[in-house]
Amino acid sequence: MRLFALAQVACNTFDVLFLYKTCSQHLLTMLESEGFAAKKVNALLNADDVTKLSISIMVVDDYHLSKTEWKSLQDANVYIVVLDDNLNADALLADFVINPAADANLAEYKKRAPSAEFCLGPRYSYLRKDFNSCAFVPLQARSNILVVLGGTDPMSIALPLCQSLVSLNLGCNIELLVGEKHNDHKALMQLHDQNEGFSVVLNPDSVAQHMMQAGLAISAAGGTLGELASLGVPTLALVIADNQRSILHTVTRKPWYRAIDIRGWQKSTESHFLQMNNPLLNKIASMTTELWRDNCCRESMSNAARQLVDTHGCQRIIDKLASCLEKR
Repeated sequence: MRLFALAQVACNTFDVLFLYKTCSQHLLTMLESEGFAAKKVNALLNADDVTKLSISIMVVDDYHLSKTEWKSLQDANVYIVVLDDNLNADALLADFVINPAADANLAEYKKRAPSAEFCLGPRYSYLRKDFNSCAFVPLQARSNILVVLGGTDPMSIALPLCQSLVSLNLGCNIELLVGEKHNDHKALMQLHDQNEGFSVVLNPDSVAQHMMQAGLAISAAGGTLGELASLGVPTLALVIADNQRSILHTVTRKPWYRAIDIRGWQKSTESHFLQMNNPLLNKIASMTTELWRDNCCRESMSNAARQLVDTHGCQRIIDKLASCLEKR
């Protein structure tokens, strides 16, 4: 989604083409609806693929490119823009690096990419255009707890988490945003049908509109955090993957989120494995209850979030990118 957010702004300055090895039909439909062209490329990207397409700038958001593929991009003589999450200290073969994390360190990045230009920190958060047009709702008027774990929820957290939240009886609506292809789709819809205070929203046209109705969010600790922050949504962030671990150590004076490390979550249908998840579920439930009942704390978190992230991050990135290209 962060490439999609960038493309919505970049298309005003550049011609945009999405290259992919694999892509869901839902995402391809989104690209088509925005007028973006998309092309499937070879499993092993090579310089000829890039050269034949007359590409001058390559924006890379892929953890799995091999060293050979990175070398091919260099051989194709394209300007390489990398969306990075600072997972390691390896050298970056990039001309331009973007990382909106609050702990992104310029000195450390210069060691990895000495000649690159950088867009680092929350000022460069990736937000889609629907976040620009979303009317603000005061926090006290937001009656939902929002659960957003990514469209596919690869760790299958949504069902047991929502069952736990429903059982808390917090007197609010619990809303889950999820894709139609979720593995527990049938069980989630049954939970929806059986509980008036729980709703499932499938592939909404505007995620921003649903976020704006949330007085609290429980979210995977990825790019969604920037979206929630821009709308002032206090958030309980779940660290699911290693590339999200940096948020466990906040560098902001007034943190707008609380983080829980759930990388030990067991994805299994066997009962003895599922029981291992109970301490994590209990911790999430306890923190959710505490935050939902503490209006002053959530108001403070909301104010801090809105001061940290605005909706102009993608425009700042594209403006700086265009300026760098003019100087080449």
